[in-house]
Amino acid sequence: MVMNREKFAALFKDLISHLNDPTIMETHPLSQYFPAADSDSSTPRARAIQQLILQEIEQLRPPGKDPQFESAVWRPYLILYKRYVLGETPREIANSLYIGDRQFRRDHSRALQALSSRIWERYFVPKADQKTAEQPTAENEFVLHFERLDLAEVLRSLEAILSQRLQSEQILLHLHIPPYPLPVSADRVLLRQMVLSLINYGLQMCSADRIEIGIERDPRLTSIQIKFETDENWESVREESRHLLSYIRTWGERMYVSIEEQYPPPGWKGQVSLSLIFPSAKHRTILVVDDQAVALKMFERYLSHTGLQVIGLNDPEQTLQVASHLQPDLIILDVMMPRLDGWEVLQSLQSNPSTRKIPVLVCSAWDEPELAYSLGAAAFLKKPLLQRTLLDVLYQLNFLE
Repeated sequence: MVMNREKFAALFKDLISHLNDPTIMETHPLSQYFPAADSDSSTPRARAIQQLILQEIEQLRPPGKDPQFESAVWRPYLILYKRYVLGETPREIANSLYIGDRQFRRDHSRALQALSSRIWERYFVPKADQKTAEQPTAENEFVLHFERLDLAEVLRSLEAILSQRLQSEQILLHLHIPPYPLPVSADRVLLRQMVLSLINYGLQMCSADRIEIGIERDPRLTSIQIKFETDENWESVREESRHLLSYIRTWGERMYVSIEEQYPPPGWKGQVSLSLIFPSAKHRTILVVDDQAVALKMFERYLSHTGLQVIGLNDPEQTLQVASHLQPDLIILDVMMPRLDGWEVLQSLQSNPSTRKIPVLVCSAWDEPELAYSLGAAAFLKKPLLQRTLLDVLYQLNFLE
């Protein structure tokens, strides 16, 4: 990836928001381009970059011994120092500088631009005597490693990071994650960074004290939804951050992930919705409902080499909700379960418009295929199950070739 000033400015704004998080600093797309990353020093990369940025913040300090909190000349330095050295919240900084929240956002953006310009010119502008080969190019670009990920688990793994960041902004996090897996194909590191960057983009125009992050799924698409309230000046903030959003979108294209934005009408305040949209996984999905963990593991083992995605559920009372949202290609249903038996679950599935077309394979220790078929089952298997018998039924149902 050839680095230019616009890309650097967008990435730097995201990088500095995670200045005190070594994990993100180490894996951030911009970190590999810092001179500190190529140092022979034993200092960790994240720490070296952090020290470099803090030193450059100090270079923006105006002449004079004592800070003048009401002076516009001192404001860029004080905002950066208080935000990234002392770790103060935007509200605390605004109060100490006698400015409003809106003015703080404007001055904070200008201060970041000044800092990023300084670092760009000092460390990233090619020198006349440097060889072209020393500059970052497409050959040493971040390489994607696609794997099958659980989108729900990705968000859970980011919850601590998100909570810490939002707490510093005095914003409450409402995280809505379904209790079942949502498979997607993506690069784990890049996906985490894209989610964090999109949230960071949203926080710059969030005017409320809460933000909602959740997952939505229909039979065709799965998406991460980020929703919050903004004020009537959202257009100017969006314009200032357009490079960051453009960069997130570029990386998304490489993972076949698109971004959708919804804003209030120009000049109006209201809700903003940002979405990372993933195409549904190509592999067919089987939902196995059985209260025994051993049985769920058995189905995973039996089907591990088939290319089918097996999702286990040990609470029969959640079957209708999970099936409605997940829309699996097949449900394998045990009969003998506590509180709610398989026959009741099968009837509820058949009665619901969103699940009645999902084929159900009933498994039971009782030899009652006629009852299963009369209640709408597509197939019946008597326990104990053999792997060969299960595979034969899946062949008959056209789930295997």
